[in-house]
Amino acid sequence: MSNLVFGKNEQVRFDSEEELRIAVDYILSSDNVDFEIHEDNQNQGAWGPEERIHFKSGQGIPDCLKRNMTAGKAGIYGRINCKEFCDIVREEARRK
Repeated sequence: MSNLVFGKNEQVRFDSEEELRIAVDYILSSDNVDFEIHEDNQNQGAWGPEERIHFKSGQGIPDCLKRNMTAGKAGIYGRINCKEFCDIVREEARRK
């Protein structure tokens, strides 16, 4: 079975492998998503750089992703901040 919980604080969780697959497939196929976000937050007083997934709008986003999102910012509906999960999505993108 795949890992279904990601992040140092276990901030990204899926209830099943099917949910994980739905989430990754949506991220890789939707124009609503940018999964190549790297923020140099250490330059703004944070501990270090962050890897993020940004969602432009709430339209069509699967519930399994919505419940893992944090608030967005100007022009961003929501985001997922979890390097471990971002790495999985990027690895899957390289395979395709």
